[in-house]
Amino acid sequence: MSKLTFENMSYWKSTSKYILSFPEIRFVGVVNNMGNLVVGDYKKGIVPIAEIDQYKMCMEYALELFMKKDLDGTLGPLEYAASKRKNVKIITIPVRDYLVLISAEPHANIELIIEEILKALSDMQQDRKIKLDEHVN
Repeated sequence: MSKLTFENMSYWKSTSKYILSFPEIRFVGVVNNMGNLVVGDYKKGIVPIAEIDQYKMCMEYALELFMKKDLDGTLGPLEYAASKRKNVKIITIPVRDYLVLISAEPHANIELIIEEILKALSDMQQDRKIKLDEHVN
């Protein structure tokens, strides 16, 4: 993973802190269209289930999201995708050319959390233009 943290990217800093403020949220990260985790943070005190570098599923989620864009014309754009595993729930939310990847506790009721996160991400996009590419290149 890049050495970038949300602390270095002011436009993500408050949104990532907000997302991590939910008790059930474990991790939040940003994945580029190549499936690379660009930046991410675990909630303070959380013991990772997998190392950040091992989030190879990032590529799977990015590929899945970009393949689903073919359905946007008929079904409308994807707002989010969620999956449930035995040890974690994973939420992916497209934001421009990126995915916000969020992991939550397996018992989390994620529907209300997702609605709040969607609003926070929408507010972030309206307040500031996302210039993540400047940091990635």
